Amino acid sequence: MTEEKRIPVEKVLAEYEVLRTQAEALQQNLELVNQHISEFRRTIEAIEKVERLKEGNEILVPLGAGSFVRAELKDTGSVILSLGADVAARRSTAEARQELEARVRELERVRDEHSSRLQEVLKGLEAIAPVVEQIVAAMQQAQLQRGGAEDVRQPKG
Repeated sequence: MTEEKRIPVEKVLAEYEVLRTQAEALQQNLELVNQHISEFRRTIEAIEKVERLKEGNEILVPLGAGSFVRAELKDTGSVILSLGADVAARRSTAEARQELEARVRELERVRDEHSSRLQEVLKGLEAIAPVVEQIVAAMQQAQLQRGGAEDVRQPKG
């Protein structure tokens, strides 16, 4: 290949790799955002269940790895809510629900933005894929014509 043809080929391959990397990153981000949304929704649901309980009720508190401890509810009207950066504050259950619902809405907005961007990137990949396939096929053909058989190892003996 001449130097003139090599630059566009390299540019196309580089662009394809950038788009592929962006698509992977966006998909990973979407998975994380969806996990956070699910966690917030489960927390909202748990708060709603606590609101229906009476003080003094016995509950099971998860410790992790399928382990629980029995506990007695002392206050069903408030929760300790994480504010981030290892900071937490006491909130009424209603306030906590509202804050968590606001976080869910913000994450859903972020998810929509990421989804839109991912669709744009996937369209770009789809548009460039036939060119990349042609380049790869041409490179393989050139390799064969240059004596690609040299890559085939002969048995020692």
